[in-house]
Amino acid sequence: MEEWRRGWRTVLGAALAAATGVNLLYFVFSLFIPHLQKETGWTLGEFSQLQAIVGIGSLAAPLAGWAMDRYGCRRIWAGGMVAIALLYLVVGLSPVIPALFGAMVFATGLIGVATTSISYTRAVNGWFFQQRGLALAFSATGISLAAIFLPPLLERVITLEGWRTGYFMLAALALLIGLPSILFLVQDAPARAPDHEEARRIAEVGPDPFWRSGAFWLIAASYVGINIPTSGMLSQMAPMMLEEGLTLAQAAFGISAYAAGQFFGRLACGWLLDRVHPQRTAFFFTLVPAIGCIILWQTQNHYAAALLAVAAIGVQQGAEIDLVAYFVASRFGLDRYGSIYGWTQVAGWMGTLCGVLLFGKIHDWTGSYSLFQAGAVVSYVLAAVAFLFVRLNPQRVFT
Repeated sequence: MEEWRRGWRTVLGAALAAATGVNLLYFVFSLFIPHLQKETGWTLGEFSQLQAIVGIGSLAAPLAGWAMDRYGCRRIWAGGMVAIALLYLVVGLSPVIPALFGAMVFATGLIGVATTSISYTRAVNGWFFQQRGLALAFSATGISLAAIFLPPLLERVITLEGWRTGYFMLAALALLIGLPSILFLVQDAPARAPDHEEARRIAEVGPDPFWRSGAFWLIAASYVGINIPTSGMLSQMAPMMLEEGLTLAQAAFGISAYAAGQFFGRLACGWLLDRVHPQRTAFFFTLVPAIGCIILWQTQNHYAAALLAVAAIGVQQGAEIDLVAYFVASRFGLDRYGSIYGWTQVAGWMGTLCGVLLFGKIHDWTGSYSLFQAGAVVSYVLAAVAFLFVRLNPQRVFT
């Protein structure tokens, strides 16, 4: 309870800020696609190429993480929130010219990375140790709740007022909720001496050993295996739901079902990480979305089945941030957490690039999402197995 007494404000602030940063755009961008298609005539494959540009900009994650380690999380995070809100306003006011739109998409990844999980997991990890998994879960529930309730509202705003108004709404959320939460609730963790395990490791292999660690590469490989299918399906969730026989309004509820699964996955995974073997927990939660992919692959025109399937996929996406942040902090400590987590984000974004490109292109080639859904099952299984082989530093007796 002492950890929660000292760190609850940071968890609350992190949850609110996470719900209004660039992660929210990743959840709802598929709602913009049908309206942008009418205005531009671009294909789904071309939209997937534009979305992949976000991943190129997000290669700045290690630099953002280093800056947070060096100058403090709040300062970099707040600056990123202001910058992403201003970018949303620029997008909403600018003409839709392919080169210009692509440049702004690139900028979204470049500056938006400072408002992603690298920020709020860095803030929360510094305040928690025994209850780290649950604290990470609660800090990430903000984006889950936002993604449950905002898509139907945003869909109505876009339908009635146009997609530009949707961007203005995202900017308002970032400036009016996200920024104050960072400034007035989130606190940088106090400096602490490295624990015995960290000190021993630094003495043996130096202060920056993660490139030589098999654990780092296994975590990175798992992140890639998760992100390829998840990011692909999330990038065009609304069109995929339309192909399943849903209406656009039902597709918005499909995104909400995905977020509901994410909400459950985050809380359940975070709670279990503090109580049972983390590798087995990671294995289980990474297998759950494979079931959802099988349902999507084998069904058509079944509204309830589609909602259940995307909710199952959302369970792992919710658990993903808990798992990666927990594994990095537990294996490598916090002194260079931002830098190391940033490099895992680079790996994750490589998976995202592959996922969004393949998802749209496979549809263009085959006229269906079925082949991608089948391949997603394999990707999730491989990622789950990789988690089993990550060696963490002993911290307590697992049950």
